[in-house]
Amino acid sequence: MRTIKYTYRHGEGLELDCELEYDPAERETEITPAYPAIAILISAKAGGVDVTPLLSDYIVAMIEEGAVWSQS
Repeated sequence: MRTIKYTYRHGEGLELDCELEYDPAERETEITPAYPAIAILISAKAGGVDVTPLLSDYIVAMIEEGAVWSQS
């Protein structure tokens, strides 16, 4: 895993500067099965303030999914 930065934009003007742990996808081999890339939210800051505890599970999932796509 490695740490990545991702900016999540929601609605008009709201931006969250996010830091996530990212694990890229693995291709299937004869020894190991394939698994998808994953990202796990560490922090989300608005104006320098960490608002991670205030985010709904839905928003966290959207951030994590967007971060994975940004690495493609």
